Formats: sequence, C-alpha cells, structure tokens
Amino acid sequence: MLLSNPNYKTMLKHNLKYEWISLLRDRWVLILISIFFGLTFFALRNANEKVNDRVISIAKERDKIQKMDAQFEADIDSVNNKLKPAPKETWLDPRSLTNFAWGVPRVVAMEPQPFAIVSTGQSDLFTHYVKPKIYGEAYTLGFSELSNPVQLLFGSFDLAFVCIYLLPLLVLAFSYNILSSERESGVLKLTFSQPIALYRWLLDKLMLRFFILGGVVILSITTGLLAFGVDVFGNVSGWLKLSGILLAYLIFWFTLAFLVNLFGQSSGNNAVTLVGAWLLFVLLIPSIISQLSTRINPVPSRIHMMHEYRVASAEADRRADEIFKGYLRDHPELASRDTVTENQYAWILKYFASSEVVNQSVKPIVDNYYTSLNKQQQWVDKLRFLSPAILLQNSLNEISGTSTANYATFRKDVIAFADVWKNYFKPRMFANELMQSAEIAHIPKPSNSTGSVEDHYVADIIGLLLFIGLAITGSVVAYNRFSHAGHKLIMGE
Repeated sequence: MLLSNPNYKTMLKHNLKYEWISLLRDRWVLILISIFFGLTFFALRNANEKVNDRVISIAKERDKIQKMDAQFEADIDSVNNKLKPAPKETWLDPRSLTNFAWGVPRVVAMEPQPFAIVSTGQSDLFTHYVKPKIYGEAYTLGFSELSNPVQLLFGSFDLAFVCIYLLPLLVLAFSYNILSSERESGVLKLTFSQPIALYRWLLDKLMLRFFILGGVVILSITTGLLAFGVDVFGNVSGWLKLSGILLAYLIFWFTLAFLVNLFGQSSGNNAVTLVGAWLLFVLLIPSIISQLSTRINPVPSRIHMMHEYRVASAEADRRADEIFKGYLRDHPELASRDTVTENQYAWILKYFASSEVVNQSVKPIVDNYYTSLNKQQQWVDKLRFLSPAILLQNSLNEISGTSTANYATFRKDVIAFADVWKNYFKPRMFANELMQSAEIAHIPKPSNSTGSVEDHYVADIIGLLLFIGLAITGSVVAYNRFSHAGHKLIMGE
C-alpha cells in the first residue's frame, strides 16, 4: 500500500538524497574509505613482492639448468669428438648418466596463478619448486620452506586479510547506529510522522551504504590489481568470481547490521553486539574448528617418519648385495647381457634395489602421515559452513591458486615426475650406457596440474547465501515482534 503512495515515494526519495549528502559530508566516512583504499594497495603491493620473488626464483633455477644443459652438451661432444680426453674417473665423465641425472635435475615448479596476489594462502609454508634427483625418495623431498616464525604466527598482510578481518569492521562502523542515532537525536519521531515504513526506511539506508561501500571495494581492488600487473581483462571469469564472493560477504554483514538495528537498542549496545558477532564468526569459530581438527585427527610425528626411513635405509645398506641379487631375479629384463665389462653404475644400481625394500618398509608410516593430514583438511572443509569468514578464505585461496588442494596437487606432480626421471635413466644404467648430447633436448619434462584442482566456489557462495537468508529471516521476526506496538519500542516511547 505504501509503495503505491506517491507521497511515500517522494518522501523516501528525499530521505535517500539527504542521506547521500550526509554521508558525503561526514569526514569519518571519507577517512575510513581512504584508509581502506590505502590498506588495499599496501596489501596487494606486499603480496605482489612475494609473487615476484617466487617468479624470479623459479626463473633463476630454470636458467641455471639451461646453462648446465648447454655445458654438458658441449663437454659430451668434446669427449666424443676427441677434442679432450675422457676422464678416467667416472664421476668426472660428462657422459656418465649418473652425473647428468644427479647434477642437472629438472625444475618442477608451481607457477603463480593470475590472481595469486589476492591471497597468500599456503604459499608462505611451502616451496614453489623442487628438483627431484636420481636418488632420494620423493616423500623425503623438502616441500616446506623456512619462514619467519613471527610472520607465520600473525599471518601475511594480504588482500584476503583486509577483506576477511577488516572489511566487516568497516561495514559495522557504517551501519551500527543508523536507527539508534536517529532516535537518540530525536529526528526519528519527526521522520515517522510521515507515511514511511520502518522496515523499508532502514533497508533503503543500508542498501545505500552497501552500494557505496561495495563500489569502493570493487573499484579499489580492481584498480590495485591493474596497477600491479594482473591481467584482469584477460581473466574476467576470475575477476567476476572474486567480486561475487566479496559482495556476498559484504551483504551478510549488512544484513546482520540490519537485524541488530531492528532490535531498537542503543548505539553502544548495537556496537557491542556486532563486534561480538565479528569475534565469533571471524576469530572464535575458525580457531575452534582448527583446534578440533587437530585433536580429532592428530598427525603422526614427521620426525618419527624420517627416523623409520633412516633405520630402513641403514638395514638395506647392510644387506645391499643380497637385495640386489633378489632384485635382478625379480627384474630379469634389467640384467646386463655383458658379463665381462664391469658396470660403472654398480653402486647406484644397488641403491635402486635397496630403495624398493625401504619404500615397502616405510610405506605404511608415510601413508598414515598423509592420510591424517587429508582427514584434517576434510574436517575443516565440512565445518567451514559454520563461518562466513572461512567460506571467504577458502574461495580466495582457490581463486589465487594457493589453497591446500593446489599444494597437494603440486606434491603429487613432484612425486610423479621423480619416478619418471628415475625410470628414464634406470634401464640405461643397467645396460651400462653413456649419455649422448643429442638426447638432452628430448629428456622428460615436468608437467603442472595445480591449476586444475576441484573448485568449491559455488558451495562457498551457497554457504554465504544461507547466512544471509538466516539474517534476513531474523530481521523479519524481529520486525514482526515490534510492529504490533507500532514504533513505540523502537522510538523509545
């Protein structure tokens, strides 16, 4: 009825107009928006430096390997063409398969995704490249990276931190006292002497603030991404996903502020209630979920795992000759047909045989370790729907390519290539062959599948919409609770 009333529409239009003017004249609003712009650019700059360091380190390693390839190729040709004598010691011979497989390993790298500067995620815990060599088991490779423990304690100051922790506080500062300040100043009674519905009046004021703040957030982030070289126009789908999840997070906090305002409490009570909700959803629930996942699915000691590996290796070394004979019986296709010439790779061939025994010995311990890690992550994935902050963090990590799943896939890529690299040289070592310069350009190259991990974006959006729906339902209940007495309770009569 009110919506069809022309006087109502005119009054509402004037209210929104003067609300807009009031916000523009409020210096604190402008200061807070300016601070958000500054924090956004600082966070993106901080993350961009880390991503650049990551790209540079990977490029340096690849350049180093390329130069070593060229050096090996030149040295092999020199020896084959008798330009220099072949070294008497095997470990100095450039044609030795062992020297090449150990000395010039390929770089298995995790390239940064287009929006990598949005969220640090797991990138401050794990390395971004590994160089698997001819010996050393894949699961003993170092995937973690030495980092400043203080930084790990407090986390990285990136865009995800700004949006998850600070943006809700900005929303609450914008909206905690919309109704209470009008009532405390005595303006509310005059406003409702006009044909205006409280619910619609409050909703329109919050929507105006949402559009202003939402526009500021998207504009500042987009400008920052472009300023630091992110190809936003070439990755529109990623930009849309980023904007969508951030706007959904904003809507949740505005609907929560809408609900709290409808209870008609004082400005101080509203502020305490909303800050309490911020503490609950952003700090307490994520911390509790993290602690529960650790308690319910404790991870076995990695030190114990490495100790068992070393014990098994020592035992295998002691029985090396016996194990090697058994290995040749199980793999007759690898046995050398030349029984006269001594195999120059004899020592590492015994290692290949021993490694299978060691792997079988420690496999249950290794599997138990990573199974526990996976169970922890599965637990967190299931309980992330208890907090909008976790939902946002999960989506930002996936958009950035720095999620736990991305690094788990990277680890699988490294282990798979380590086997490919070893199996390329192993048969030729058993055949006592030498490295040829022509084959260097055709040796196995690693692949990268970290950009094709499972996407939980739709589920995270649905989770945020459920929180929004609960807040809207609560606001309807709160409004109906007070509406039977007119606006007396809300207006303090």
